[in-house]
Amino acid sequence: MGFAELRSAIPDELTEEFLKRLAYISESLHNVRLLPGSTRVAFDLRPGCEHQANLVAAQICEVAGKVCLNYQPGTSRTRVLREALPTSFQDDPHSLLAQHGEIVAFGRGRYGFGPRVVALMEHFDLRIRQMAARFQSEPRSFPSLIGADVLDRCRYLKNFPSSVNLVCHLREDHNVLQEFARLVRVEGGNLVYDRTGASEVECLLSPSVCFHWYTWLRDSQLPKPQAITAVGKCFRYESSNLTGLERLWDFTMREIIVAGSAAYVLSSRERLIDLSAQFLDELGMAYEIRTATDPFFVDSYAVQSAYQQGFELKFELLAPLPYNGKKLAVGSINYHQDFFGRSFGIETGEGPAHTACLGFGYERLVLAFLAQYGVDEKNWPESVSQCIKEVVVTASNV
Repeated sequence: MGFAELRSAIPDELTEEFLKRLAYISESLHNVRLLPGSTRVAFDLRPGCEHQANLVAAQICEVAGKVCLNYQPGTSRTRVLREALPTSFQDDPHSLLAQHGEIVAFGRGRYGFGPRVVALMEHFDLRIRQMAARFQSEPRSFPSLIGADVLDRCRYLKNFPSSVNLVCHLREDHNVLQEFARLVRVEGGNLVYDRTGASEVECLLSPSVCFHWYTWLRDSQLPKPQAITAVGKCFRYESSNLTGLERLWDFTMREIIVAGSAAYVLSSRERLIDLSAQFLDELGMAYEIRTATDPFFVDSYAVQSAYQQGFELKFELLAPLPYNGKKLAVGSINYHQDFFGRSFGIETGEGPAHTACLGFGYERLVLAFLAQYGVDEKNWPESVSQCIKEVVVTASNV
């Protein structure tokens, strides 16, 4: 066991963010605990790595300093708060869903879903598409792969390096292919092969839906404000933070994305906040809409998060999970100012386009709903349970 002595206590509202960051310090690090008083971190190292204890402790202190830099208490603001839980259910839905054959774990952060969970997702998707229709949003579909050049323009590679998922293939070389086929094997769940035969990284797995649309609009003049909606698989690696449906390696997200003048985008963001609250109210869920920041890389976290918080550029839709006392972000509403307009050369008559987006993560939304209502459909709102029955019956008759 090792210890890191921090220069100052980690504020309560930064504790979760701080502990999540420590997962990326070293592959040998595990079982990290912030001890009472919040100025001391205990950790374990994998056998044979004990000699790294001093280095790991120093890196933990470095992360703590960067996360707390520029921190100002009380800067977050709540826009909407519904505290009353709809039921007294407090069990962890994961085990119950597994018992009913509604979820199957295929590996870290990778799950398959049964008919009722799928029906819930389809019901939520219908409601959010109805929300999108209020903006006359055109439907779009995008690939799961995204160009490295696109993520570079978005500054994603520099701001979120721990989340990226690189995609490569074997080079077009007959000898490389023969050697791969002859020697490839799987050990401990990992593919073992000669990495010199791998290609350069042209694409990555897309971490978000909206980046594709900004690429679609690049170097163009918008004749009028535009809104689109799209659903897709998103991929963010989160190391040991991958836990159940709370945090997945790949997940399903629908976004509503708007682009145009600052006035149009800001008014659209207000409508998105109101419509999101209306949607969650109709579900009868407890939730909070509160200012937040993105999980920027620790080297840029202090500056980026302070800017984002100061201008209230991000709101998270937080739903309490009674089984563990946490609040889970089931969605977010983001105002990017003219960043993507400038980065992709998207113009309006008033200068670079401003953009905003609303994104719901469906697996998280399902988890939060079931954590508050339970897995028994008799306890769900009638509007939801009736739609689920219709979806399941329709699917069984196909």
